[in-house]
Amino acid sequence: MTISTTPGPWGWWKKWGRVLAETESLTIFADESKRFYSMVLSKQLGVFLNFVHNKFKQSVNEAFEKGGYDITAEQFLLLDTLWTEGQLSQQQIADVMMKDKNSVVKLVDSLENRKLVKRESNSKDRRQNIIKVTAKANKLQDDVTNLALESVAKITDGIPEEEIEVFIKVLDVMAKNMDDKVDLIEHARKFPTKRP
Repeated sequence: MTISTTPGPWGWWKKWGRVLAETESLTIFADESKRFYSMVLSKQLGVFLNFVHNKFKQSVNEAFEKGGYDITAEQFLLLDTLWTEGQLSQQQIADVMMKDKNSVVKLVDSLENRKLVKRESNSKDRRQNIIKVTAKANKLQDDVTNLALESVAKITDGIPEEEIEVFIKVLDVMAKNMDDKVDLIEHARKFPTKRP
């Protein structure tokens, strides 16, 4: 390296000092860069997960709308749960969908208004409602399920299956870090979406 001896603001002493500073602080700079990268990544991870989650629902909603069906992605998930598991209580639906019971009540209300589900009192426990799909909902099952699956296929287009599996495993680890009782992979095996 050639060191200038020209005096002034860019004289040799400043260039040499900069070289020494860069050399001596290389490890510190690397550590600080890692911390900064980790900080940015941690912050953006939440932003990215939220963004993809919202866009995912929006994409499925648009697929239903284009297909002429007045339901949302979350309403479909509730219907799909009943189509797959049969009649369930609101708490059982909440467990399968991994949602709180109040959110499920609102979804049931909206589907009931569309005549797609109906509430019946549990003969064994009058305090509990059993949710059943209607004949109208059953007529929609094949079409809306295919639309949902096609939408998911479009969203995941170009992603190798093994990378999807890794992604799900990462989500599972993240979920377990927040709640060690959660097992996303086992949940998916237990409650799969059945193709029509």
